[in-house]
Amino acid sequence: MKWLSCSAVLSGVVASVRRHVGRTRGRSLVVGPEAVVDLRLWGKERGLGGARYPLACHGLDAAAAVRALWHGFVAPGMRERLATAVGVPESEACALFEFWAALHDIGKASPSFACQLEMPEEFPPDVPEVRLRHDVAAHLWLPSGLERIGYARKRATSVGRRVAQLLGGHHGTFHAFEGRNLRPESLPELGLGRAPVWEAERTALVELLAGVLAPPSPARLPPIDAAVLAGLVVLADWLVSQTGFVRSQLPRVPQVGDVSSLRTFFDGSLEPVRALVEQAGLSRTHLRDGAFAEEFPRFPPNALQASIARELPGLVTGPGLLMVAAPMGFGKTETALHAARLMGQAAGTSGLFVALPTMATADQMFSRVARYLSRRGEGETSQALLHGMAWLSPVEEILAGARAAEGISSDEESRVSFAEWLRGAKRGLLAGIGVGTIDQALLAVLPVRHNALRMFSLAGKTVVIDEVHAFDTYMRGLLKDLLSWLGELGVPVVLLSATLPRVVADELVTAYTGQPAAADAAVPYPGWLYVERGGTPELQPVQYPDDRRRPVEVKLRGVAQDAEKQVDRVPVLREVLAPVAEDGGCAAVICTTVAHAQGTYSGLREWVRHHGVQLLLLHSRFPARQRERITQQVLGLFGKPGDATHGNRPLRTVLVATQVVEQSLDLDLDLVVSDLAPIELLLQRAGRLQRHPDWDVHRPAWADPARGGNRRLVVLTAPDQDVRKIPGVWSYIYPLASLVRAHSLIKLHEHAPIRIPEDVQDLVDRGSSGILPNFDDELLCGFAEAEHQRAAGCMVEAQTAKRFSIGTSSELRNLAGLSAKQIDEERATTRFNADSERVLPYFLRRDGEIRLGGPDGEPLPVPTCDRLTREQAVAIMRHSIPYRAPSFAAATTDTCS
Repeated sequence: MKWLSCSAVLSGVVASVRRHVGRTRGRSLVVGPEAVVDLRLWGKERGLGGARYPLACHGLDAAAAVRALWHGFVAPGMRERLATAVGVPESEACALFEFWAALHDIGKASPSFACQLEMPEEFPPDVPEVRLRHDVAAHLWLPSGLERIGYARKRATSVGRRVAQLLGGHHGTFHAFEGRNLRPESLPELGLGRAPVWEAERTALVELLAGVLAPPSPARLPPIDAAVLAGLVVLADWLVSQTGFVRSQLPRVPQVGDVSSLRTFFDGSLEPVRALVEQAGLSRTHLRDGAFAEEFPRFPPNALQASIARELPGLVTGPGLLMVAAPMGFGKTETALHAARLMGQAAGTSGLFVALPTMATADQMFSRVARYLSRRGEGETSQALLHGMAWLSPVEEILAGARAAEGISSDEESRVSFAEWLRGAKRGLLAGIGVGTIDQALLAVLPVRHNALRMFSLAGKTVVIDEVHAFDTYMRGLLKDLLSWLGELGVPVVLLSATLPRVVADELVTAYTGQPAAADAAVPYPGWLYVERGGTPELQPVQYPDDRRRPVEVKLRGVAQDAEKQVDRVPVLREVLAPVAEDGGCAAVICTTVAHAQGTYSGLREWVRHHGVQLLLLHSRFPARQRERITQQVLGLFGKPGDATHGNRPLRTVLVATQVVEQSLDLDLDLVVSDLAPIELLLQRAGRLQRHPDWDVHRPAWADPARGGNRRLVVLTAPDQDVRKIPGVWSYIYPLASLVRAHSLIKLHEHAPIRIPEDVQDLVDRGSSGILPNFDDELLCGFAEAEHQRAAGCMVEAQTAKRFSIGTSSELRNLAGLSAKQIDEERATTRFNADSERVLPYFLRRDGEIRLGGPDGEPLPVPTCDRLTREQAVAIMRHSIPYRAPSFAAATTDTCS
């Protein structure tokens, strides 16, 4: 075994540090020059070829990482907040946080850890029967250790205990204090070492690190800020624990662990660590100032965008919440990006996270944000795509394509990339710009490991959450807890929705501000609301352009059911799609389930052949590669002119799909036929009708307003339009009461078209209820029991969210609350009753060969050295499909033929 650092003089000087030499002098902790720590106490050895890296050196590396992150990554607003939280000037706060980070592994100065390898005889291996993990050891010992350098320890909320919990949680799990663990005399029996040398070395290490870093004395440490600082410590530790970096530091290890030698070591680590942080892609994101027209020069701002650009700058004085409610296709994405920049500048944030409900919406948004960032970014920044299948996406190609689309050469100042280090588990949210599913943010309020790192990742950003109306009661419960944290941490938030009930909007405003929403503070539709914590909401209605105020004709059509109560849409569809067959046009048929979409597609194939109609099928269970190809085809047919994917608008085309087209794709259609669904979802689907009326596209007479046509929404309902016969599978997917309400509301508009935007908010409010039951006899038609069941289901979801969540920021008393109900991240769910697996359909040929994608598809990749290459893994996963876990478990076959 190779010893890294050993000196014959150490045994003689260890005794000299038995006395306490560190005291608070003024605002800084000062240590005498005689303090020495034994460098044979090691912190790292894995991957070092038998060498050992001293614990003190690793601690100072972490301190150097905090300094690099503080000055180059942590947002200005967050630096100011954290300094205020601990009661020290911002100019001194970094030294304090460096000191804390340097202590994170002090639990390794214990026999349970150190004696895993052979140690000199001065360090007796008095290991208890149950080894004490080093993070727990730090948690137990630091209250008394910090007390010796002036930290108060008598109260449960003392800074010393908070720091101990903070550092004891650096492996992602926070620990609680128990009565006997608070007595210093109990610590040896708990596994911290009975021999005096262990206590002496830990004390010497604290005093020596204080001497090197000269931290100020903190006045306080609120628990919510301690959680954010825990994320900073975790990040610093991860950076400097990389084997390659530790190897590069080995030649610099000093021979003696005194203050002077280790100060020299620390000073020499600052530049390598700064370079390490930069290489990891951790930097502040800077966006150029400019008017809306400068940020989005391809089109003039519409009424909503002009209103935000004109009014918001005068309202923003710090962190706040912006809620935008506007019809589909009204430029909410561009509005959000412009507003997020304004709000971020006022709040001192330096990054952005855009959260969406599905992977498909995230994929679409990633490209749009990439183009915006390529156009408006300054200097180096990173952009990450964040969802469970993001690793399959060619992110670098998308980023390069965004630069090319914006006409930006590779030698210009702006650089956007997705650094390799950020692609590791749990790191992507640290990227300057993140686009992903809302799940990535909601995990911050679930008791999973490293939830504090996720909260730290969000704390310095502006957060945009799109399609808020798409969240069920369970997800909204988690979202409300997240908003309480973001509001308390001073994170600006933008919420976007096309169909948001007022009761839900009030809940979200209350969650962020921490105070009940005013009765007259409803978000105007279309329009926006802006509010800061402790402030009064500002409401701004927006005038909807007259040329977009075309009504939507709606009709109810009953479907047939066979003897087994299977829905047969085809007879009705042949009738309602007849205008497409006769005069042309683009239509979509949206079914409730994948099986229904597949059956409908099969049932229409013969009809379309006789009428020259192109027929397409899109749903979520296509293999990833096939779904991607079909999605691009659909965008090319119905997408926005000028997009790279757009081709010629087809003459006669019908798309059969599931809810994937409800939010995921920017499509322009002439007719939408939809299964009965909650009214807010029907309105979302109607938003695909002539979504961009100013496009120069050919429309048939029946759909052309200039020739007396109109947009058409046909809602397929129960047989004979008798809501008592609503198909069971529909009421399994959606609450029966919501379907009955939607049926009644659509019926009211069969002779009076739905006016957009005038009728939208009233329809959404009447068709959507809160957790408590709402008995509207006009809409429910005697379905009181169904409303009771709907309300009970909402209560179950709300209570489940409350049970799983870490709670609101005001409920946090100590950091142990973040881990009290800890669950594995793989088992954590951000969606109620929506667990799924990915399965791989394969084809077993007669010759025994396994093929993917069909009998003549590509062979199943064979791993070399028992390990798949990344390219092989990607090839396999592109053939996988999502499948509901209960259905998968019940499956009786695992092959396709």
